[in-house]
Amino acid sequence: MMTKLQDLYFTLQGWDGFSVKYDLNEYGGGGYAMGGASECFRIKADNLSWNNFAYTIMPRLQELTRGKAANLLSGGWVDDDGMAFIELSDIVQDRRQAIELGEEREEKAIYDLWNNEEINL
Repeated sequence: MMTKLQDLYFTLQGWDGFSVKYDLNEYGGGGYAMGGASECFRIKADNLSWNNFAYTIMPRLQELTRGKAANLLSGGWVDDDGMAFIELSDIVQDRRQAIELGEEREEKAIYDLWNNEEINL
């Protein structure tokens, strides 16, 4: 049986993405997620080792979300060039506010959690 952490690792290895709460459970609410709430770990998805992901990156993000789990998610996604981005994301309910915050942070995109789709900036 795979752990939640293994599931997330293999999600990135499959060039897909995730947004999870502090306890690694999937975020079930709506809103818009935009990265940039923490340092961003950038690495080619094909070069992302299990040890780096499980013992360095995810524990660092989990520590940063302690006590703030309501408005921060750990997120990971892979762009069309195979580059994985793993960071904390803020969740806001207003689309315009999310776009403005994403642009301020010079993000490539934000994520619409209601419609499960990326919004390119």
